[in-house]
Amino acid sequence: MVVTAVLAVLVAGEEQASAGDVAASVDVAAAVTTPPMGWASWNTFAARIDASVIRTQTDALVSSGLAGAGYQYVNIDEGWWQGTRDAAGNITVDTAEWPGGMKAIADYIHGKGLKAGIYTDAGRDGCGYYYPTGRPAAPGSGSEGHYDQDFLQFSRWGFDFVKVDWCGGDAEGLDARTTYRAISDAVARATATTGRPMVLSVCNWGRQNPWDWAPGMSTMWRTSTDIIYYGESPSMDRVLGNFDAAQHPAAQSPGHYNDPDMLIAGMPGFTTAQNRTHLGLWAVSGAPLLAGNNLATMSTTTRDVLANREVIAIDQDPLGRQGVKVAEDQPGRQVYSKVLNGTGRRAVVALNRTTSAASITVRLADLGLGDTATVRNVWAATQSGATTAVTLTVPPREAVLLTVTGTEGGNRVGALVGRQSDRCVDIDNWSSANGAQAQLWDCNGQGNQLWAHTPAGQLRVFGGKCLDALDQGTVNGTKAVVWDCNGQQNQRWTLGSDGTVRGVQSGLCLDATGSGTANATKLVLWACGSGTNQKWAMR
Repeated sequence: MVVTAVLAVLVAGEEQASAGDVAASVDVAAAVTTPPMGWASWNTFAARIDASVIRTQTDALVSSGLAGAGYQYVNIDEGWWQGTRDAAGNITVDTAEWPGGMKAIADYIHGKGLKAGIYTDAGRDGCGYYYPTGRPAAPGSGSEGHYDQDFLQFSRWGFDFVKVDWCGGDAEGLDARTTYRAISDAVARATATTGRPMVLSVCNWGRQNPWDWAPGMSTMWRTSTDIIYYGESPSMDRVLGNFDAAQHPAAQSPGHYNDPDMLIAGMPGFTTAQNRTHLGLWAVSGAPLLAGNNLATMSTTTRDVLANREVIAIDQDPLGRQGVKVAEDQPGRQVYSKVLNGTGRRAVVALNRTTSAASITVRLADLGLGDTATVRNVWAATQSGATTAVTLTVPPREAVLLTVTGTEGGNRVGALVGRQSDRCVDIDNWSSANGAQAQLWDCNGQGNQLWAHTPAGQLRVFGGKCLDALDQGTVNGTKAVVWDCNGQQNQRWTLGSDGTVRGVQSGLCLDATGSGTANATKLVLWACGSGTNQKWAMR
């Protein structure tokens, strides 16, 4: 059925589809509905890979039970190719390192019931040219000028996944959106020719905001720099930084995922607690889970962390949501919540970024749930009841992962429409930047105009952003902005029966500046009065 749908893109007598048709075919071709899981070679082996390394890791993925837990891709990263081509421009490899060529290793991976992934660069020269890592600099190791040829060759070899890096693209100053559009189209044409779907992983490190455009052309897109560099030891700072950089919930949906990079769980220098924190953060984010440790030598404890079925279920939840920050009562003591499939179900991370053990309170209201719930500590495998809230003691620089099951708290969701202007409360250009000021705009039903009023009194947009009185202002003219939801009083609002939206902390009302009614009229707080520029309806 997938093949038929993709082949339908090609119009009879034509060799290429329109850009719109090709974009649609990528979604059909990839047929990915949950975050990809598997193993990738880079974090442990860098460029020092060959068929023996890949076969050993493939075997270990199966024998360890990780394949049975859902890890299905074996991704060959940089180092497999040194930029050589034959007279026709086809990629060639060293058959002493890859006996039988790349088709043979793809066949080996498939023979174990797994899927095979491969790597290239968007530019003329790949990362191995600019940053040699265990091999000499490799000029020509990118696919620029050969997109159709290379991706068709990958597909004919039997690869199911292709990661496209950005070293050459970055050095050449290429436009990322245009470049990856061309790559995505080439992947679609390759699939239409061979009938083999390929997941496209955009790896431009968050440059040029891929979350704004990559969901329309790929399965996953990197949101930050590498989580570990060649020769480094694992770092919790890097884990947290990559986690933060991937917070783009509006971009994520089933089949399309923010990618904070491969896992470093199980690598030398990380403790079991750090491995669990790392996995918990990726799971609540709904991020791809691509292990990067040496599977053949990993400990039983590492295996058990990676294979934890409850954690994997959180990551693989079919709703495809990204967890968002719902509270930060004190700096560094954060609560993230992910809505799970089913009624009243949440995955929750209580993250302590500080250097001392800390108490973190998870309020059911902040999760959008009623006053009672069942709370399960996933790693400890313990369960308890909660009324209104649960308080946890979290070690420094660690996180507790919970699942919480209760009743939906009755969030009101809709557009906030001004009575005077008949325009909607809007965030300009879908900005999720802290401090972006709310404004009026023609109502259009899009996500930057969709607000959820929670039982805790927050007005949420994009999942994890709250309407906020800037700098906790309580004077006339205080800007109404969006900010990370943190549970503070300047983010709590009462929707009055008279149509006012009143700040709990300030007592002031949401106001269209100067009684303006035009598009882009900015919203502020002002002393509540009878003017219709302070009257709103949730529709």
